[in-house]
Amino acid sequence: MKIVLAFWRAAALLAMAPAAWACGVCIEDKVAATYDHEVVVRAAASGKVMVFCEVAGPLDAGRLRSAARKVPGVDPASLRTSAQPAAVSFALDARQSPQAAVSAMQRGISPDMHVAIVKVIAPTGAPANSR
Repeated sequence: MKIVLAFWRAAALLAMAPAAWACGVCIEDKVAATYDHEVVVRAAASGKVMVFCEVAGPLDAGRLRSAARKVPGVDPASLRTSAQPAAVSFALDARQSPQAAVSAMQRGISPDMHVAIVKVIAPTGAPANSR
């Protein structure tokens, strides 16, 4: 009986654990939501920076992607979005300013939706800028 009870307790803990691991509040969760290792490696190999952003307000992923594709220096193939947590990431020409790119993206979306940088990874793989 004790073995059966211990088994069910362990099963219950394992079932609850993933929800506790990724709550979407911390920067790591927002980066992980759109992280694509192949895209990051390709960006680094071509001298681009990876920009990871959180999105506040009502998410319109289609409009967000459309606005990002129009920003000079953004690699459209690298664009990734997530609904939960609301996030977007993209590779950007290293000669471009991540903040200028995000500002340009912001002008192309609804004023109710706000994009903010949470992490920038330089081509060397080191964090270039964090909030």
